[in-house]
Amino acid sequence: MLNSFGNVEPTRSAPTFRDVPSGFWGYRAIQDAYAREFFSGYPDGTFRPTEAIPRVQAIAILANATHMSSPEAAETVLPRYFDDAQQVPPYARNAIAAGTVGRLVVNYPNPRQLQPNRAITRGEVAALICQSLNLARTVPVQYVAGDRTVFTIPPEMGGFDRFSEGLVSFLVNGKVGYMNQQGATVIAPQFDEGGTFSDGLAAVRVGAQWGFIDRTGAYVIPLQFTTRPDDFSDGMAAIRTASGLTGFIDKTGAIAIQPQPYYATSFTEGLAAISVNGQSGFMDKTGAIMIQPQFEQVRAFSDGLAAVKVRPSPTAGALWGYIDRTGAFVIEPQYYDAEPFSEGLAAVLGLNGDGRTWGYINRTGETAIQPQFFAHSEYQGPVTTPFSGGLAMVRRGEQAGFIDRTGRYAIATQFVDADRVSDGMARVNVGGTWTRVQTGCTQSDGCFYSSQLRGGKWGYIQMPRTANP
Repeated sequence: MLNSFGNVEPTRSAPTFRDVPSGFWGYRAIQDAYAREFFSGYPDGTFRPTEAIPRVQAIAILANATHMSSPEAAETVLPRYFDDAQQVPPYARNAIAAGTVGRLVVNYPNPRQLQPNRAITRGEVAALICQSLNLARTVPVQYVAGDRTVFTIPPEMGGFDRFSEGLVSFLVNGKVGYMNQQGATVIAPQFDEGGTFSDGLAAVRVGAQWGFIDRTGAYVIPLQFTTRPDDFSDGMAAIRTASGLTGFIDKTGAIAIQPQPYYATSFTEGLAAISVNGQSGFMDKTGAIMIQPQFEQVRAFSDGLAAVKVRPSPTAGALWGYIDRTGAFVIEPQYYDAEPFSEGLAAVLGLNGDGRTWGYINRTGETAIQPQFFAHSEYQGPVTTPFSGGLAMVRRGEQAGFIDRTGRYAIATQFVDADRVSDGMARVNVGGTWTRVQTGCTQSDGCFYSSQLRGGKWGYIQMPRTANP
């Protein structure tokens, strides 16, 4: 346990168990495990180190160590998935329910038989730890207890990115490969890192060098880059020199734009964002600056518009608006934050002036979906995402779901976390826990915190078809 979860910090002081003398061979490990809340001992002050561990205790320990959670009460979850749910002792029911939702529990040969009070075997411990550490394609999926309907591609398949052009990267034994939307391997795991497919190519790393492969896994641009190139977009990929200059290559690997003395992002709709002396603008595919650097921050062009951040005066707060390809404002700066347009809609923060809830506007700046999506103040991820196939991920508090272009829920908020829709699929998390984590302190401002996701499992769900994508 201590080796498998070495990143777990101690949260409490260990007591002196009366049956674990300081000379006992496992004394230090027991003290460390208690301090990390892996074990708690018995109410009578004993640890009973020589007794066999029942399955229920092993599962509960790992569920707590991996920060698993359940959105439903244990009395609802346990009978749904186990024929012997009544045998789970009261002290462990919540942890077993959380571990089940988080796909931690492995029951062989019958996934509905938990056998909670039977002594656990070493093989069963190994299976639980594999699930706890998310070791992909190790435990047969048919023996993993829990919901068998939520995922199209379950977490055990190892996917860790969003689908693009029908493929997604997955990780097995430290190597990256690619699978299709049925979970079948298309390109065998062989790379140390792998990006998403775009324009038919994906960046991959072997050792210290990067290159690009096609959808068969064959190299189109040989391994040669020492820094990670951007994904291809509009037929070009950004590459960065050791000194921080940005150039672009075409799909043969030839230099299309020589390294420029400023930072540049990927091209979309023929333009790439650039940053010069802290100000942002856009250049075209010849390297010529088309919109002079004048904005504090910009997003990529999409649907013919780009979100830009400006400050009307040195003392005024910065606001977001949208410009066209000439640099002229089409929607005046008025939002606290703004995302790119997609399928005619864009998510913006501040429609109702409170700076807390997100809604969607159309290309004329009119409200299309009322502001209603939000997250806790310490959450730092996306609250809304661009539409794809007529659907977008949105958050309300600590849960995520998916809406259509009218604002109606296609999938209600029920996931601990979720990624944007891509290729008709989305990656979602079940069983995780949002935890408040201190990120730093200063004398003048005090301490800072963020809400971070811990535990749970990520898998892929198929999006329902919409009437007006």
